[in-house]
Amino acid sequence: MKENKPVRIAVLASGGGSNLQAIMDACASGRINGSVSLAVSSLGKAGALERAAKAGIRAEALPLKNSPSPEAHDAALTELCRGADLVCLAGWMLKLGPKFLSAFKGRILNIHPALLPAFGGKGFYGPRVHEAVIAAGVRLSGCTVHFVTGDYDSGPIIIQRSVPVFPDDTPAALAARVNAAELEAYPAAVSLFCDGLLELKDGRVLVKQAPAPGRARRALVSLSDKNGAVDFARALTARGVEVVSTSGTYKLLKEAGLPVRPLESLTGFPEILDGRVKTLQPAVHGGILYRRDRAAHAEQLFRHGIEPIDIVAVNLYPFEKTAAKARAWSEELIEDIDIGGVALLRASAKNCASVTVLTDPADYPRVLDALDANAGKVPEALNREFAVKAFEVTSAYDAAIAGKLGEEPLSCEFFPARLKTPLNKICDLRYGENPHQRAALYSKNPGLPFEKLAGKELSYNNILDAYGAWQAVNEFEAPACVIFKHVTPCGLGTGANIREAFERAWNTDPLSAFGGIIAVNRTFDRDMAGFLARRFVEVICAPEFEEEAVKLLSRKPNLRLLRWQALPRGRLMFRSLGDEALVSEDDEKLLGDKWEVPTVKKPTKAEEEALRLAWAACKYVRSNAIVLSDRHQTVAIGAGQMSRVDSVFMAGRKLGLYLKDNPKPEVMVMASDAFFPFPDALEEGVRLGATAVIQPGGSVKDAEVIAAADRLGVAMALTGLRHFRH
Repeated sequence: MKENKPVRIAVLASGGGSNLQAIMDACASGRINGSVSLAVSSLGKAGALERAAKAGIRAEALPLKNSPSPEAHDAALTELCRGADLVCLAGWMLKLGPKFLSAFKGRILNIHPALLPAFGGKGFYGPRVHEAVIAAGVRLSGCTVHFVTGDYDSGPIIIQRSVPVFPDDTPAALAARVNAAELEAYPAAVSLFCDGLLELKDGRVLVKQAPAPGRARRALVSLSDKNGAVDFARALTARGVEVVSTSGTYKLLKEAGLPVRPLESLTGFPEILDGRVKTLQPAVHGGILYRRDRAAHAEQLFRHGIEPIDIVAVNLYPFEKTAAKARAWSEELIEDIDIGGVALLRASAKNCASVTVLTDPADYPRVLDALDANAGKVPEALNREFAVKAFEVTSAYDAAIAGKLGEEPLSCEFFPARLKTPLNKICDLRYGENPHQRAALYSKNPGLPFEKLAGKELSYNNILDAYGAWQAVNEFEAPACVIFKHVTPCGLGTGANIREAFERAWNTDPLSAFGGIIAVNRTFDRDMAGFLARRFVEVICAPEFEEEAVKLLSRKPNLRLLRWQALPRGRLMFRSLGDEALVSEDDEKLLGDKWEVPTVKKPTKAEEEALRLAWAACKYVRSNAIVLSDRHQTVAIGAGQMSRVDSVFMAGRKLGLYLKDNPKPEVMVMASDAFFPFPDALEEGVRLGATAVIQPGGSVKDAEVIAAADRLGVAMALTGLRHFRH
C-alpha cells in the first residue's frame, strides 16, 4: 500500500550500471514506488547507458570535456535532470557542482563501497577502496548509502551493509562481495525515500516505520519442480508483488526477463556450504513468522530491517526420486534431504493467518484468482487449506527419509519402534469388500504400478485379485498365465508362447475362470482377446497389449485392461487389524537352499519339472493349499480348507471336472504349501494319481509321512520353506 505519488528517478552512472539495473528492477517489481526516467554518464560511452537504452529509458552522455567550464557542466547537468524527484549517484566520476546541489538538496543519494566514514573521501573510488581496505588489515568492509552534501562521500547515512574481509582476499574478490551488498542496499534506501519514510533531523537520518500493507507485497519462490514458475512469477509481478528467489529458480526467472530479486539482497548473506544454507536466515523466517496483528512484532522487524514475506512458493528436493536409485546413507541421498525448504513450509503454514504457502503448481491459479478477487490479499480460509497441504507434504517427506534410511538398520532391530508410513490417496472406490462398506485406495508412492487402458473403475476385490495375479505370474521366466478368483489361483499354465500358456491356464478350471482376473507375463495379443470377447472376465493384466487387442476388448466396458510395471522387491506387507497392524517382509522366496528327496523313489526329470511348477502355483493358493499339476499347467487346485486332507478332497473334485474335458496328464504331481501332519492327505493325493509330492517338511511326523510315501511307491521332495497364505 503506497499512497505517495510515484517518484521520478534520475541515475548518474559512469560504469557498467549494475546499481542502475538493481534500481530499475526494483521499480519494475513494485518494490520502489517510482521509475527511472533518466540515466546520465560522465563518459562518452558507459555500460549504464546501454542498460538504460535497452529498457527504454532516456540515456544521455555528459562528459566534462564537452562543456566550456565546470560551471557550464554544472548548469547543463542541473537542466538535464530537471523534473527528477530523486537523483541517485551510482559510480558517478565527477564532483557535483553547487548549482546541482542546491537544486536537488535533500534529494541526492550516493552509494560508496565501504563503511563510511572509513575509506571515503577524495581519491577513494573503485578498486582503490578495496585495495586500501585490504592493506589496512580490517576484518569488515561493506557499503554505505547516504544523502549527498558538498564534500566527497559525506552526508547523513541511510543504510549500511557489512561484508567480511577474508585473509586471502584480493581487491577483485572483495569488490564482488561488496557489489552484491550494494545491489541490495541501494534499492532498499531508494524504496524508503520513495515511500516518504526518510526524515533528516539534526544531521541524521530518521527512518519512519511503514504502515502494514493491506495486500501481498512480497513472494519468496524457491522451487525444485519449476513447472509454471515463470508464468506464476510474471503474474505476481503484474499484480505488484515483488518476487524474491534462490539459485536455480532465480536464474530461470532472470533468464525469462523478469525483475526477480536474489535472496541475498533480502538477507545480506550469501549461500554457503554448497547451498546447504540459503534460506535459514532470521531475515527470511522473521519476514514470514511475524504476526501482522502485533505492533511489537512489526516494531522488531522495523528495527532489524527485516522485510515482510507474504507468499511462499516452495517444493522440496525430489528425495523419493533419489531414494529409488540411491543406497541408504549414501552421499547422493543425504545431499537430497531438503532442510531449508521444509523449514520454509512449516513457518509459512504456522503463520497462515497472514502468509500463503504453496507446495503444488496446480494451486498457482487459485492464488492469483484470490488476489484479484480480494484486493491483493489471499483469504485466510484459503491459506489454511494450503497450510494443511504443506504440513502433509513435510510429514510425508520426513517419513520417506526415515523409511529410506531405515533400510539399513543401525541396530539388530529390523522393525523400528515407531513405523511411519505416509500414504497418498489415489482414489475413492465404489465400495469396499462389500457394498455396505466404504473404501479408498492409497499408495506409499505418488502413483500406481499399472495404467488402466480401458474399462470402468476397479473395485476393491478387483485390486486384490489383480495384485495377486500379477505377482504370481511374475514367478515365471517362461511365458505364463495365471487366473485368479477370490485372491487365489484357479488356473496356471506355461508354454512355448503366451497363447499356449493362456489356453492351459484357462483349461484348468473354466467354470471358476468366469468373472476372474487374468495375468500374463508377455504381450497380450489379438487372438487371446478374440477368445475372451465372448466370455466374461473382470480384469486382464499384462506388461503390454497389442493395439488390436485393446480395440477389440474396449467394446466390453466392464472389462478393465491394466498395463503393469514390475513390482519392486523388498516391500513390507501390512495387514490391518483395525487399530493394530501386522507388518512382515514380503514372501519373495520360492525355494531356499534345501531340495531334499528322502524317499526311496526319486522324481524323474518330468516329475521334477512338474513339482517345481506345482510349488510355484501353491505359493499363491490360500491355505491350506493343495495343487495337482503336470509339467506345464495346474490340473486341479484345492484351497482354503481348515484341514489339509479336505483341500486334497476339493482338488480331487476339481480333477474329476478337468478330466471330463481333457486327457489324463502324462505326469501328475501334488504340492502342499505346508507340511503333512499325518499321512492321510498324502495317501489321498496318491489315490488321485499323484506320482511325486513336494512339501516343506518339518512335521514331528515327517518320518511317518516319508515311510508312507515309500510304502505307496511315490517320490517326495522337501523344500524346507513354507508358503502359508491367509
